Amino acid sequence: MKCLILAAGRGTRLSTKSDSKPLIPLLGLSLIERVILTAKKGGLTDFYVVTGYNGEKVRRFLDRFSQRRDIKITHIINDDWEKENGISVLKAKDTLKENFILLMSDHIFDESIIVKLKNEKIADDKVMLVVDYNIKTNKLVDIDDVTKVLVENDRILDIGKDTKKYNSYDTGIFLCSPAIYNAIEESSGNGDTSLTGGIRILAKKGKAKALDIKDDFWIDVDDEKAFKLAKKLLQGKLIKPADGLISRYINRKFSIKIFTPLLLKIYKRITPNQVSILSFIVGLISSLYFFLGHAIIGALLIQISSILDGSDGEIARLKHMQSSLGNFIDAILDRYADGFILLGMFYYSLAKIGGKEIFEVYWSPLTISIISVLAILGNLMVSYTSAKSVVNFGYRYKGKWIVAGRGRDLRLFLLFIGGIMTYFHPIFLLFALIIIAIQTNTIVLWRTFLSWNYDLKKDFLIENKIKVIIFDFDGTTANTMPFLTQLAVELITKNYRISKDEAKRRYIETTGMDFYGQLKLIFPGHPKNKEVAETFEVRKLKGILNEPIFSETIPTLKSLNERELKTFICSSTKQDIVTEYCHLNKINSLVDGAFGHKPDFKKDEQIDFILKHYKFQPNEVIFVGDSLRDYDFIKDKKIKFIGITRIFKKREFQKRVSLSVGSLTELIELMDISERFSKSIEMVGKRL
Repeated sequence: MKCLILAAGRGTRLSTKSDSKPLIPLLGLSLIERVILTAKKGGLTDFYVVTGYNGEKVRRFLDRFSQRRDIKITHIINDDWEKENGISVLKAKDTLKENFILLMSDHIFDESIIVKLKNEKIADDKVMLVVDYNIKTNKLVDIDDVTKVLVENDRILDIGKDTKKYNSYDTGIFLCSPAIYNAIEESSGNGDTSLTGGIRILAKKGKAKALDIKDDFWIDVDDEKAFKLAKKLLQGKLIKPADGLISRYINRKFSIKIFTPLLLKIYKRITPNQVSILSFIVGLISSLYFFLGHAIIGALLIQISSILDGSDGEIARLKHMQSSLGNFIDAILDRYADGFILLGMFYYSLAKIGGKEIFEVYWSPLTISIISVLAILGNLMVSYTSAKSVVNFGYRYKGKWIVAGRGRDLRLFLLFIGGIMTYFHPIFLLFALIIIAIQTNTIVLWRTFLSWNYDLKKDFLIENKIKVIIFDFDGTTANTMPFLTQLAVELITKNYRISKDEAKRRYIETTGMDFYGQLKLIFPGHPKNKEVAETFEVRKLKGILNEPIFSETIPTLKSLNERELKTFICSSTKQDIVTEYCHLNKINSLVDGAFGHKPDFKKDEQIDFILKHYKFQPNEVIFVGDSLRDYDFIKDKKIKFIGITRIFKKREFQKRVSLSVGSLTELIELMDISERFSKSIEMVGKRL
């Protein structure tokens, strides 16, 4: 889809920063570069830019930018740039004759907006405006200058800066049909040559739709205050969810506010790879200082290198220069830098404490050598195991302490502390090496165990020729267990005089059965069982339909459909509830059957029906459930069981079943790995 960008205005309120507003630099990129690159990241490739004020300069800049970034940019000239922005849109009338996305050169936004907008469909006589309903929480807008929009049922009723009744803001991001030209011409005939005037004309005809921005961000960089807010906003987005503790709370404080802005100011054309090389060089110099016996200076340089290691990624994200090659180069240089730093510390420790007795311990050169070698090898193996898990299993390690791609910041910080502490005694540097040796090799051992376990799971799926997967309902596909647990605990404590903790424990232990069956098992022969169960079912019917499905349920079912596997849902929840819930959440069209509890049709009988009616062999079937009782239903049927660790922990499942996973997403990941492995074995067999 083509993209039209308006860049003809003068922008007097930011004239102190540049004589051309589109060229105002913001954290390594001009405003118009940032708009184009964001749109490109969202999936647009063909750009048309309307220039006016200082147009020759802007066009020359864009020509260089186009060649440098290999982006197609077509110039459209507006000599009437002093008029309102609708005239700039009209200049594209003879060039853009199909639907296009319209952007402003001074609006910064999230690329996900473009992803959503370009997939929208509009009729030939309509336009769509992205609007922001967060009028009470959005602190990035100038309320006196922002264009306000009144929307009802996704239809724009009114728009304008002086609109009194409104419920959203105009973000300046549009999906336009050629009808926008006639609308602006009609508005111009009424004396209003603005783009807003054209949208207002279409709104009156019921031809203007709205698309909710939801949680995405946008900001109109129109004055000094907005410029500062935009800078702060972009800097805040540099913190990654995968950042370690040291990166998040120490390194980023320095890199975002000092190092990265300074590098961009010193050399505007700086690239992430150049910063990676700079970080590597600082690491080498750090190693040299340890060899020379200046541990404190070496330690300071370690921390500077660590901070710079964050700056390369920040510059990559700010300048939209992320690349797989860049990640590869960064990883290689990091490993070399770490190796040289650890070698320098090894030499320093040998020179300062080798062959000496400290704290009543004799530190032989051999002991120091073993510790240092373990630290060096452990550091390398942490990275190696991360890479091998992806290559061999297609799996990335997860978990707070062993997650792939995290931990280097902590290791370098420990070495930094060890180096600084040599001010008191050189032995502290060796202590840091000991900690690194223990930490890294422990991670490697734990990852090896996880990979072994993962391989067993993979083999479990490979060995069984699966044709059908049966899912439990509550707690497996439907996120209803919190509601049901709360309801059950309330009724049990009210009628059976036991504590909430005890009621919850007993309910969870027996979940998987219908509630009346649970009560008969928990309180055998109690006269209130039937009455309490009936109350439970009435209140369950009223509340359960409002409970959500798990976010991974729909993607999982779609993935299994693509594999041409049969899928079913079985449940101890009543049939009418299961049917209605599946219909409301659009599950019914993704499964081959959804069964619920009926007289003489409990969960185990539902499974028997599927096997008999659809003529499946037990070894072709997997049952996925979140309860140990789910396993009890199928343990004598020779069906394979996979436990979802939502209410029961993994170790509780492992006592009874061969495979458990943390989510349906993990199940699909395992199936992907199994399929790739099977195809690899098949290819090897053909070659042999």
